[in-house]
Amino acid sequence: MQRRQLLRGAGGCLAAVSLAGCAGALSSGDRDPEYPGGTLIVTNTGDDAVPVAVRTKLDTYDASLDTAVAGGETIVRREFVSARQGDIVTLEALLGETGERLRFQFLPEGSDDNPPEVAELTFENAVEASASWGATGGT
Repeated sequence: MQRRQLLRGAGGCLAAVSLAGCAGALSSGDRDPEYPGGTLIVTNTGDDAVPVAVRTKLDTYDASLDTAVAGGETIVRREFVSARQGDIVTLEALLGETGERLRFQFLPEGSDDNPPEVAELTFENAVEASASWGATGGT
């Protein structure tokens, strides 16, 4: 009987932490959790500046960013791209002057079942292997 109560207590605790994370109650501290959907966040975790070009794959959405991101810097473009609710937008990023474009799909305006999303590109250098895309909930 005590084992069941312990497991129920642990399960309840995990469920509360999971829900708090989804609701934004557990923020990452230094990051503003109030970015609107369609925002682009580009972070260079390395030491050297890296040229970055991000654009939408389809001309329908017509958004682009072409800049050099200094080491340790984060660039935020609020409402970088807008779309209708339920529309999936594909972004392509090029790190440095040459190489493969890194593709990422997200829902800037969300859908019936998902909140609006913020696209995040994080990298350490101009090598594609150091880069990762992710999406977080926006407002």
